[in-house]
Amino acid sequence: MEQKAFLLSYLLIILSLVIARYQSLGNEREIFFSSLRTVAQLIALGYLLKYLLKMTDLWEILLVILGMSIISSFIAYERIKIRETLLTSFIAISVTAGLAIIPLLFLGILKPTAHQIIPFGGLIVGNTLNSISLAFDRFAGEVRGRISEIEAKVALGASLRSALSEAFRESLRTSLIPKINFMKAAGLVHIPGVAVGMLMAGADPMEAILYQIVILYALVFAGLVGSYLMLQLSYRSAVR
Repeated sequence: MEQKAFLLSYLLIILSLVIARYQSLGNEREIFFSSLRTVAQLIALGYLLKYLLKMTDLWEILLVILGMSIISSFIAYERIKIRETLLTSFIAISVTAGLAIIPLLFLGILKPTAHQIIPFGGLIVGNTLNSISLAFDRFAGEVRGRISEIEAKVALGASLRSALSEAFRESLRTSLIPKINFMKAAGLVHIPGVAVGMLMAGADPMEAILYQIVILYALVFAGLVGSYLMLQLSYRSAVR
């Protein structure tokens, strides 16, 4: 059943490749290899989780989250392609994950178990990765579009950080658009994924929804904080 479902679902990727080819998007190769990479990574994750979810020591579980942050920083670097951002993206992702996870542990919302921290941490790390990539990409575009204005402000005595303030704010605003739209649509247009998983596992509907709300708020927080840290640490790299 699982193999049949996979083969049928892959028809959607094939259709996406056909559309991308027809529209001359030029990213067919990236879509194809990314789809294969997804299969390999998730199958490997399935086997790995059998071991990871047996962990009982909190420090070991947090090391797993740290490992996710390291991998995510390399993925961000693949997209941004600026060497300095490898370290800054790691700092932004790992600090954001810590700020999201540790308070929830102290409040008792998250239990110090692998079954809760690892999936939740993965959501936070993945969300932060997307946010910092989007924020930096927009920031670099804003800098290119405003380069004359930025140079004029610096020439008149403004600091580089001050000259980049408008681009900074616009990039942060852009990085939050997907999260805000997601919150607006939740419950009206779609049932968010975590709630769906819990409902399919037989959880009480209100428990699933309340847990999903916590996650949505955490994702918004992580997206904003991660993007802010990334831009604060990497703004000089965007003007080189």
